[in-house]
Amino acid sequence: MKARKQGNTLVLSIPKQFKVAEGTEFMSMQAADGSLIYTPKAPNIYQDPKYATTDLRFIPKDTNDQPVGREEI
Repeated sequence: MKARKQGNTLVLSIPKQFKVAEGTEFMSMQAADGSLIYTPKAPNIYQDPKYATTDLRFIPKDTNDQPVGREEI
């Protein structure tokens, strides 16, 4: 694999045998030894229309837990 310049950035091609779908988004990190690590981004449930009507707030009656701090402010 070889990095190539495209505009002001360097591009690494992904081999076809990796079967990565076009448009897949990745997070990138560089390890201390210079290794590049690409990880697919997890979907953001707050932007997913499937959860548009879901209330994600904590409901105390759903658990037997008691507040231990200032949760109810």
